[in-house]
Amino acid sequence: MTTPFGPIRQLGYIVTDIHAAMRHWVEGPGVGPFYYLENSGALAQSGGVQIELVQLRDDSPSFFHTFVGKFGEGLHHVAFWTEHFDAGVATALARGYVELHRGTSLPGKPDSRFAYFDRGATDGTAIEISERGTDKRALFDAIARAAEDWDGTEPVRDMAALLAEVTGTPR
Repeated sequence: MTTPFGPIRQLGYIVTDIHAAMRHWVEGPGVGPFYYLENSGALAQSGGVQIELVQLRDDSPSFFHTFVGKFGEGLHHVAFWTEHFDAGVATALARGYVELHRGTSLPGKPDSRFAYFDRGATDGTAIEISERGTDKRALFDAIARAAEDWDGTEPVRDMAALLAEVTGTPR
């Protein structure tokens, strides 16, 4: 059966200590390297699935805080990547999902939109429709390539530096 959004491409976890969570993934299942962006999050790849770690840095109301208040830390969302964002959003709404939040991953980039949706999952897990435009695709592909050949060294790396490198923009 083909899923309406394609394969799951990312598992997004809310964590209370991002550095401890990265250590867990590196030292336990051997996932890495992680690309870390201060006050934002961390990304690593395992096969065809990206692992995203998000640590909440403030107390402002959000659906992230609602999740933590209800379920604690853990799997917050599964993401589907698309080059057809509006169609993905329309499919989610047609399947009974309610949009919780929308934004852009790379400010100023018109093709890096994302939106989170809920349909009342008992564990609180949302879905994310994530537009994989040119720069986001370059970043995600570079993270996946780094994981393929990773030998365990330098388990935490600078995501801002990688983004600047793959997009050719200054940090």
